[in-house]
Amino acid sequence: MNKKNEPRDEGLGRELEGLLASVPPPKAPAWFAAKTLARLRAERAERRGGWLRIPQWKWLAAGLGMAVLVLGVMRWNHPTDVISDAEVFAALNSLVQEDEESRWWAGL
Repeated sequence: MNKKNEPRDEGLGRELEGLLASVPPPKAPAWFAAKTLARLRAERAERRGGWLRIPQWKWLAAGLGMAVLVLGVMRWNHPTDVISDAEVFAALNSLVQEDEESRWWAGL
């Protein structure tokens, strides 16, 4: 069966086009449609987003970050138990001055 390419011959031919037109188009199986719809719903929910739809691991990461930040600030501002020499001498000087003033007032 030799077919020559001529400019007026286009398509598959009448018989083949008729057979092709009579065949129904193929349909996807039911599981494919179910998976596709589930994927589309998930994508739509993901796009909708919002602060209430943040995944749980992001909440955990945010909570852990805040806890580290608070502990760092508390540790940074934690008072030290060591008193410097200047503070000790200032307290002693104020006690001596108070004692001198009380003696002066008592002498009047």
